[in-house]
Amino acid sequence: MGMTRILYASDFHGSEVAFRKFLGAALQYKADALVVGGDVTGKAMIPIKHQGGGRYDAHLFGRRETPSSPEELANLLKTISNVGFYPILLEPEEASELEADEHKMGQRFEREMIERVRLWMTLAEEILSPKGIHLYFMPGNDDLYSIDSAIEGFSYVHNPDAHRFALDDDHELVGVSQANMTPWKCARDTEESELAARLDQAVAQLQAPERAVMVIHVPPFDSGLDVCPELDENLKIVHRGGQVLMKPVGSPAVRVAIEKAQPLLTLHGHIHESPGHTRIGRTLCVNAGSEYAEGILKAAIINLERDRVKGHVLISA
Repeated sequence: MGMTRILYASDFHGSEVAFRKFLGAALQYKADALVVGGDVTGKAMIPIKHQGGGRYDAHLFGRRETPSSPEELANLLKTISNVGFYPILLEPEEASELEADEHKMGQRFEREMIERVRLWMTLAEEILSPKGIHLYFMPGNDDLYSIDSAIEGFSYVHNPDAHRFALDDDHELVGVSQANMTPWKCARDTEESELAARLDQAVAQLQAPERAVMVIHVPPFDSGLDVCPELDENLKIVHRGGQVLMKPVGSPAVRVAIEKAQPLLTLHGHIHESPGHTRIGRTLCVNAGSEYAEGILKAAIINLERDRVKGHVLISA
């Protein structure tokens, strides 16, 4: 067959505007397939308390917000969703009840995350299915395993985590959502030995690894795609001589798996500060980076021919 164009992005962290830009970019750049590489859910809920008489009260980034009209409330809801948080409208007694019960708070947070991902998948299906474009949407280490259920039941949306798909007549695609351990002990953080086993299982599904695309959330160790600020024991950024110290934090198991299997292309996320590409043997490795909190889509356009990556470019929108 001819060329297949992939649009790849990762680490939306719940940002409504980033995901919608991603779908728009698919049409603008005439992508044949879309791939998302993990960390798709947001990090916080923002309660918006009803004060009566059409007035509300909330706090966002340390600033008090007091919308008092439907237009102001709608703008606040949009702002909160665009930065990746979940706005929840509450009566004062509802807010007090949630704040007093950590379990109920966690359940509500999980429900909000699942609901947004489900709405995204429904929107993607509506936009992409008439054009025959498939979306391969994988969670990452930040994402609860319950999120997977929101990606099920669609015809043009698929979760490649631990599953093989035919990307086209020549290329297969398989994913691994887990990451090596982080200081935050996220939902899908795991030890290197377990990550290595999951990578081996993914590779074993491939019929032609030399033409395969692997979506691996965490980048390979010391690849230039895994560099971020060093943290101390209190999770504070380390400075020396007035400069931020940087260090590689990717996975040695991922590097070994790539060196052994030598797929055509690997797609990574996880480390927002390290967009770029590198080669490990014959394998092209790409991290698109992320600036979701600023409402910026970071993505990669990658053109595949049967036995090679014909070209690739990082974009911002």
